[in-house]
Amino acid sequence: MSPLAGPLASSQTAQNPPNGAGLGALTPTKDKRLRKRLSGRQLDAIAGQLSGRDRRALEAVSRFGVMSGAQLQELLWAEVSPSARGRVARRGLARLVRLDVLAPLARRVGGERAGSASTTFAVGRAGQYLLRSGRRVRAARTPGARYLAHRLAVAQLYVELVAAERQGLVELARFEPEPECWRPYMAGFGTRQTLKPDAFLVLATPSHEFAWLCEQDMATEALSTIRGKALRYHDYYRTGTEQAARGMFPRVLWIVPDADRAEQIQYTLAGLPTDAKRLFAVCLQDEVVRHLVAETRR
Repeated sequence: MSPLAGPLASSQTAQNPPNGAGLGALTPTKDKRLRKRLSGRQLDAIAGQLSGRDRRALEAVSRFGVMSGAQLQELLWAEVSPSARGRVARRGLARLVRLDVLAPLARRVGGERAGSASTTFAVGRAGQYLLRSGRRVRAARTPGARYLAHRLAVAQLYVELVAAERQGLVELARFEPEPECWRPYMAGFGTRQTLKPDAFLVLATPSHEFAWLCEQDMATEALSTIRGKALRYHDYYRTGTEQAARGMFPRVLWIVPDADRAEQIQYTLAGLPTDAKRLFAVCLQDEVVRHLVAETRR
């Protein structure tokens, strides 16, 4: 099994990730009813106006469900000079909203005082048609605050890993958010089960790959729930399904908001069977990328 290393928890306090990009030109609106269906001609006209960057923005928001303006700015406009980046990103995102490719959500992350920096986006009506996913097209709905914060935290991990790759610190070979990363398997007595991590990622070096299944903890679940999740990972490990498919079993990383929560989860995991405990590591949110990169250099 690889990678295999000691717990990654730290005693430092985590900070909240950035939530917006200063999108002053956009005003999140209340959830709206879906308007009439777009015609093929209208969709072709919209598609013809999309640049490669626009399509990457649509794909990114679709994969994560929601993304903040700050995350999209960092992901897609990183090559623009810092003095102009915010303005250019605001203009690009505002155009995607006008085209209904993206939709600003009604709830602000961080509250009204965060201002335009708290804008978050889902896929708009035209964007859903353009993705041609086969799903029913629905009006963008603002999720609950807890769900929204969780999805943005997973997206933030991806954005920070992409930034680390640009800096030459690591190669991000693969990143799959849920539900792409879910693992169906056969449990005891032929019962079908699905393991549901929040993300799967692979970091690569010239000679090795380091694979991780990630649990983005928001300190909202009971420790009994954490234990139950850990036992499901252990059950999945014992099936050998992942090892047969990949030749290895990924390390399972619990990403937590603060040191107190890290201690609680480490204590919970310490009570697992010996062959289960070595599957897991715990790391603070604000240190996760640094530690993941460090693991590739051991």
